[in-house]
Amino acid sequence: MTVFVLVHGAFRGAWSWSRVRRRLAAAGHEVYTPSLTGMGDRRHLTGEPPSLDTWALDIASLLFDEDLRDVVLAGHSQGGIAIAAAARRCADRLARLVFVDAPEPLPGECAAGLLGPVPDLPRDLWLPPTPLADPSLDPATLAWANARLCPTPLAPSLDPMPPQTEASAAVPRQYIFCTGTPPGYPASVTLDRLRAGGVPLHLIESGHDAPLGHPADLAALLQGAS
Repeated sequence: MTVFVLVHGAFRGAWSWSRVRRRLAAAGHEVYTPSLTGMGDRRHLTGEPPSLDTWALDIASLLFDEDLRDVVLAGHSQGGIAIAAAARRCADRLARLVFVDAPEPLPGECAAGLLGPVPDLPRDLWLPPTPLADPSLDPATLAWANARLCPTPLAPSLDPMPPQTEASAAVPRQYIFCTGTPPGYPASVTLDRLRAGGVPLHLIESGHDAPLGHPADLAALLQGAS
């Protein structure tokens, strides 16, 4: 049995991992799918925009309070920056980090700056969601997901990634990318860097929302990594 903590991306919440969660749980694993502050079922918490460290604390606090160890911590899309930052706080509880079509900024980089200069935008800005149009999702799934999208805070993507600790740098990484993700996603920068460095990675024939569109394939990859 493996403990999985699955972290959603921008505009989403715990619901975006529901199909993968059910498959992993049916295979006998322990699975947690938290919603980050201000997102998903916590989207009412918008009084003060969360920082990247707020999201790191969301994850690290869950692992501590539930006394979770040897955790496979996966982040989809913007969830990649949350798990990368969280690893600085709870590396001793992690067995692996899994980046699912997600960026992993280098220390000092911010996610918003991976694709070019960062616009002069206020930290308290919440970005409205754009309806999903992923061709790999059936109409019923698109309607279901679009009904649950919520604004996402800009601040975490403006915050620089903190320096690695010796422990967080030693946590094994796995990288999974979707072949149908449109251009212009920050994950593409990480993908190019990994390819240039010869780092092993997995590809899923899917649009960006593989947790919804290809949950069986993704669950199989996660279990193979555990």
